[in-house]
Amino acid sequence: MDDTKTTIRLAFNKAARWQIIVTLIFCVVSLLIGTVNAAISTLLGGVVAMTGGYAGVLMTGMQNDQSAGSVLITLLKAEATKILVICMLLLAVFKLFNGLVPMALIGGLAAAVLVSGAGLGAVGNNKK
Repeated sequence: MDDTKTTIRLAFNKAARWQIIVTLIFCVVSLLIGTVNAAISTLLGGVVAMTGGYAGVLMTGMQNDQSAGSVLITLLKAEATKILVICMLLLAVFKLFNGLVPMALIGGLAAAVLVSGAGLGAVGNNKK
């Protein structure tokens, strides 16, 4: 069970590293072709995606039973938690940030979510 938690953490760390890199690249591009508000919106989109992913990883850490049904339920709870956290944070960003550039926010969010698949390459791979 400890190996599974280590693998999940390793996968999350690899995905988070790529999410940070891609989010920062998108922020710089948004700043160069847009405004400061667009860059901040892009950054907020990336942070929302990373925070949601982290909440999902925390939910998988609570698993004790390793039966197939228990693992499936845990993964469904983790995904539901991730979606709920992302929705709540997006609502907060839309309500609280007056200079929001919606397309930049969605771009940062989409880029971070798509790059999170890079963490799947870490599963079963012990390289760091």
